[in-house]
Amino acid sequence: EKPKPVEEEKPEPIEEEKPKPVEQEQPKPVEEEKPKPVQEEKREPME
Repeated sequence: EKPKPVEEEKPEPIEEEKPKPVEQEQPKPVEEEKPKPVQEEKREPME
């Protein structure tokens, strides 16, 4: 007739309540937003 262990009454670990890591909220790296390298836009060299 003993009550349930205290561990059962404890709420979920705080880790579960913490929001996702900031890394997930950060936007994509700037490198992704940068346009293609200028070399790609340059016309063929004049031979």
